[in-house]
Amino acid sequence: MFMNKLSLRSSRSLIIAVVALALGGCAVGNRYDYRSSIQGLPVSGSGKIAVDVVDVRPYVLNGDKGSDFVGLQRGGFGNPFDVHTATGGPLAGEMRTAIVSALERQGFSAVAPNDPAPRKMELRVVEWKTDVMARMKVLYDMTLSIYDQQGKILAKSTTKGEEVLGAGFESANAWGAAKAFEIRFTELVRDESVRNALSEPRTAL
Repeated sequence: MFMNKLSLRSSRSLIIAVVALALGGCAVGNRYDYRSSIQGLPVSGSGKIAVDVVDVRPYVLNGDKGSDFVGLQRGGFGNPFDVHTATGGPLAGEMRTAIVSALERQGFSAVAPNDPAPRKMELRVVEWKTDVMARMKVLYDMTLSIYDQQGKILAKSTTKGEEVLGAGFESANAWGAAKAFEIRFTELVRDESVRNALSEPRTAL
């Protein structure tokens, strides 16, 4: 009887160890792609918009994390592994690609941050990070600003908080992270002052 209990405990310990190792394996080397994350925007127009994304996450600025860091994937014992961008390039670059594509589908002509344009859109990322184990937590703090050609601010909107979502394997988590960014960015653009600033008639350069 004692041996049976010991054997059962050993089997349970082995199962737990195997599961933990499997989860740990799934946690290593994850990459999320934000480049096509924004499928639609609640605004349309024409003319040029200079687009910039500025990453001011404190742990990136101080060098603790690279600019390609997008979050954490935890192993079976909760040990964290860094998640990076799909391209290996800066998160700001992937976010800008998504924004540019979305604006151009809405009729705008998106140009480089320093190119002359009647409007400039700047997304300032103070926080963007996912943290995944059994569920995905998304932490975010972003501000969208619209400027005129002289650098005068015309509109500003901010979104900040955290959200808990379901989690799965890497592909599902990557989709969830990209969808979360689409929702938050769309929320910023939906602000009335932002929509007005982007929709005002202007002469294209």
